[in-house]
Amino acid sequence: MKIGTIASHSALNIISGAKAEGFHTQLYCRPNRIPFYKSFGLEDSIVEVDSFEQILEMDLSDVVLIPHGSFVTYIGAQKLLNSDLRLFGNKELLRWEENRKLKSKLMVEAGFTVPKEYSSLGEINGPVIAKTHGAAGGRGYFVAKNTDWAKEKMNPSVDYILQEYIVGTKVFVTYFNSLTRNRTEVFSADIRYETDIDSSLRFNDEPTFTVIGNLPLVLRESILAEYFDMGVAFVEAFHRLCNQKIPGPFCIETVIDREQQIYTFEFSGRIVAGTNVWIPSSPYSYLQHGEPVWMGRRIAIEIRELIEQNQLDEVLK
Repeated sequence: MKIGTIASHSALNIISGAKAEGFHTQLYCRPNRIPFYKSFGLEDSIVEVDSFEQILEMDLSDVVLIPHGSFVTYIGAQKLLNSDLRLFGNKELLRWEENRKLKSKLMVEAGFTVPKEYSSLGEINGPVIAKTHGAAGGRGYFVAKNTDWAKEKMNPSVDYILQEYIVGTKVFVTYFNSLTRNRTEVFSADIRYETDIDSSLRFNDEPTFTVIGNLPLVLRESILAEYFDMGVAFVEAFHRLCNQKIPGPFCIETVIDREQQIYTFEFSGRIVAGTNVWIPSSPYSYLQHGEPVWMGRRIAIEIRELIEQNQLDEVLK
């Protein structure tokens, strides 16, 4: 059996973890990126593709695929849901991640405090952030102080989500839900670094929100305890709504304001790039496992335990 993924986003994280646990690793890679990925020597085989969607047409019955943000962006949750690909994760959760209404429904069901969302420009009564759909890494986002600003900045051909803009610190917390150990683990935390927002705030220019990387974050323990409860609530809420379990990683994306109120504005139903900063280990994963464990390795450990317990085929349905 092989563990594979498309060569983008967190592929190095994933295949290094699979390699550490003794699995055969396979990457599906565009031609111009092959030298880059080969330079790390982590893959056992590379399959060249011109488009990531080509994996939908392949016979990958001997491969467990690990989905990440590029699966959502370049293939789409609905195509993955309709496919026979064996994904470690929940295809339905990826659909909920991609659909704004379903995403909001799940966050509310989990009991999270969420920013207001506006269905029209006329409802805006304060600063808003306009977002595009899908896992675009912040591309195309903008902030507007009022309705007039929003009208001026909006591209008529783009379907935006208008969300109340919360001033505070963005905190992205990743979890791992283990079916073999029957527990939800707080895995790591990070902050996303966005292209020019730091300098634009200094020089009073318009910021952009395109993510170029991630910074590690260690939370105050009292706040971390709140996030643990949120992770458990998220898993339970999805089970209530869909009668399905969540195997593996997911991320809850938040802002903490000056009153230490946590607002949840997004979630990702799979590994996120923020876990890349915690190779070979986050403090939380080390405390859980007593040895260095990064997300790619944690996924491979779970797959191995599912195989040992004869549960893998059931989880990959």
